Amino acid sequence: MTMRFEYRLNINDLKEANQAHSKKFLWKYYLFMILTVLLASILPLLKQGSITINEMLLSVIVPNLLFFAFLYLGVRISQKFMINRAWKNQPGVKTAINVETTEEGLQIKTDLSESKLNWSLYTHWQETPNLFMLYQSLNIFNLFPKRAFSSEAEMNEFRELLKIKLLQK
Repeated sequence: MTMRFEYRLNINDLKEANQAHSKKFLWKYYLFMILTVLLASILPLLKQGSITINEMLLSVIVPNLLFFAFLYLGVRISQKFMINRAWKNQPGVKTAINVETTEEGLQIKTDLSESKLNWSLYTHWQETPNLFMLYQSLNIFNLFPKRAFSSEAEMNEFRELLKIKLLQK
């Protein structure tokens, strides 16, 4: 099943991919960290005895939750700056990308590079409202904007190819 399509990434593609990718991992990480810090903060107070729920809320839980809320906001804001910086500082991301699907994998060509990637390189794929994300590992993926396809039928054909060749997560 051979298909050919061409596209250029834009900054919105990078933002959407970052949001979809980080959504999976950041919440698990933050939840683990919040529970660990809260538990580590509450246990010594409980051992002392005679602490009320209000005292625990005011001295441990609320300050820690506020800290993690600010930390989360800081990470989200810094991600936006990092995406903008990556977009500005990597001219290769802005070049035209030509893709050909084959039975063996993907052939990806730009003005700067040419790659043949076997399907076995990819661990799984994810679909967002505007992208297909093909993962080579937990943190490395290729982006394929849905606008690259000339029709809904061609996009569905690509989706079916991914379902056959890769796991969806």
